[in-house]
Amino acid sequence: MRKQNLIALLLAVIAALMTYYYITEKKAEVRAEVTPVKVLVAKKPISRGAELTADKVRIDEIRGAYIMLGAISSADKKGVVKQWQEFRGQFAVVPMAKGEQILPNKLSKIRSGFADVVSEGQRIVALALDPAAVVGGHVKPGNRVDVLATFEHRYKDVKRTTTVVLVQNIPITAVDEQTTLDEPKPSPPSVLSGGGRTIMVCLAVTPEDAVRITLAEREGFLKLTLRSIGDNNLIDLPDQNLSTVLGPLMKVRREEIKPVSKKIRIIRGMQ
Repeated sequence: MRKQNLIALLLAVIAALMTYYYITEKKAEVRAEVTPVKVLVAKKPISRGAELTADKVRIDEIRGAYIMLGAISSADKKGVVKQWQEFRGQFAVVPMAKGEQILPNKLSKIRSGFADVVSEGQRIVALALDPAAVVGGHVKPGNRVDVLATFEHRYKDVKRTTTVVLVQNIPITAVDEQTTLDEPKPSPPSVLSGGGRTIMVCLAVTPEDAVRITLAEREGFLKLTLRSIGDNNLIDLPDQNLSTVLGPLMKVRREEIKPVSKKIRIIRGMQ
């Protein structure tokens, strides 16, 4: 009987200790969840490829329950300042919103550069065009355009001028020195060529379209048409020449011109 009492007492002590440690652990967890922690966050939106500098970040206090795993925070033994010195000057591999916690896995020591905007299977092609061919220069990185090409050629020994739609709904990745990786800023002055001012526009296209655009640039005249935001429709547009453009117009004009009827009065004898 005494032995059973000792076993029961031992079990009770073990249960009490387990309860104590469980409660203590839970208290520590709750305390950690509600205790403010210093965290490094984005002071303003950070674009992909941007360098992490002091003007782009700030230290906020956030409840421990909302700290993301791996965030640069005082929860780490190194502290926020020391960690910041380690990651300062690195580059964002993804865009970050204002107030977003800075995570090391979103940073890289190597800036991917302009090639980072190229999707797999695409190519960047650059065109030097005069402002009139680039919607008067009113295009920005991220806009989408159609590319028109006008050629002079011979068809059955007759000289013809034809305009075709080379590609549609193509994204602009850069205009002069401004790219989609850059933060919003005024576009720099366009470059000057031998023929006058030109605007350098970079487009993301398929390898096949890159070949077609290169040939068209060499043999014809290119013009960009700007699409509205959200308009991704592809339209089947036939090639156009003077016959297709002026033909229907001339037909309408011929139909509008009606012959004037003339009445002839015949006078007989003394009538």
